[in-house]
Amino acid sequence: MKKIFLLGLLTCLAASCTMQSNDPYQLKIKAERFSKDSFLKSSNQSPMDTKEKRELMALDYFEPDSNYKIAAKLDVFEVPKSFMMSVTNTTPEEYYKIGNILFRYKGKPYALAVFQNAKYVKDPAAANELFCPFTDGTTGKETYKSGRFLDLYRTPGSKDIEIDFNKAYNPYCAYNHEYSCPIPPDENHLDFKVEAGEKTFKQGRFSMFK
Repeated sequence: MKKIFLLGLLTCLAASCTMQSNDPYQLKIKAERFSKDSFLKSSNQSPMDTKEKRELMALDYFEPDSNYKIAAKLDVFEVPKSFMMSVTNTTPEEYYKIGNILFRYKGKPYALAVFQNAKYVKDPAAANELFCPFTDGTTGKETYKSGRFLDLYRTPGSKDIEIDFNKAYNPYCAYNHEYSCPIPPDENHLDFKVEAGEKTFKQGRFSMFK
């Protein structure tokens, strides 16, 4: 019985390998996901407990889809606006609203507010890093109930910026409720399904093929 099981497992693994895409973009996204999964399974800084680390094979993700890699425009405020962002398990934290990212999806215009944590707003190393928490039509269903995050990077002097929803990720609260995490503001809700990026983390349900 064991031999039959192992033979079936090896066959599945071999089939999985042959079905891998040769598209450089998809390979890059999958490599980044493998790196994150490895971090969660092995790092002392992982939010997962020992049992979860031991059982985790890979997180659940939507398949990489280049349609969710979108060229956008960054509308920056002359003066960043102080914003008290709601946070789980604790009092609101101060962020600065830097501006809005403007983009179109299936012909319809959208905007997402982008922020910087007040702790780092004067840090030159973080000057071009933007934080974009959001919710969408998958929130609370296929994806984490409180929303997901995107880390974006702007080029100094340019209004062009790229949104890649394939890189949308869960806050640490999704893995461990003892963490405190920002809650996306209402203005950052998208009325369509962003079927890209990380899915809901389900304890006790681990996949080795995704």
